[in-house]
Amino acid sequence: MAELNTVNTNTDRRQQINTVFLVDDDDNWCFISKIILQKAGIGKQIITANNGLKALAVLRQRVADGQQLPELIFLDIKMPVMNGFEFLDELVNAAELDLSHTQIYICSSSVNAKDKETAGLYPIAGFITKPLTQDILNQILK
Repeated sequence: MAELNTVNTNTDRRQQINTVFLVDDDDNWCFISKIILQKAGIGKQIITANNGLKALAVLRQRVADGQQLPELIFLDIKMPVMNGFEFLDELVNAAELDLSHTQIYICSSSVNAKDKETAGLYPIAGFITKPLTQDILNQILK
């Protein structure tokens, strides 16, 4: 019986996610992640940015246009122009961006303990080691 409730909760949580934001400079990873998200029925809209600076611009534009901010953000650490940690530094200080209904997951290929330690200094929901999989999605949507 508990398993059925968990499944129903996951389904409800998936339906609550309208927008997913993939912030990563790897086009292949973004393409595959979009497919995984679509197959899982997560997010009616999946948007991307290839660095933190562009991601901030997208978020600010959404606010300016009166659009809802993403419910889920998957953020890479190592990107050109503005990396994931620099993005989070800016995000923490961006009063105009109310991300209280957004979960941010760092999604990185890094296995460096220092990266995980640094990630813990930010208001993120978790640290995921790439690739993004259906199993990982099931775990974070519990």
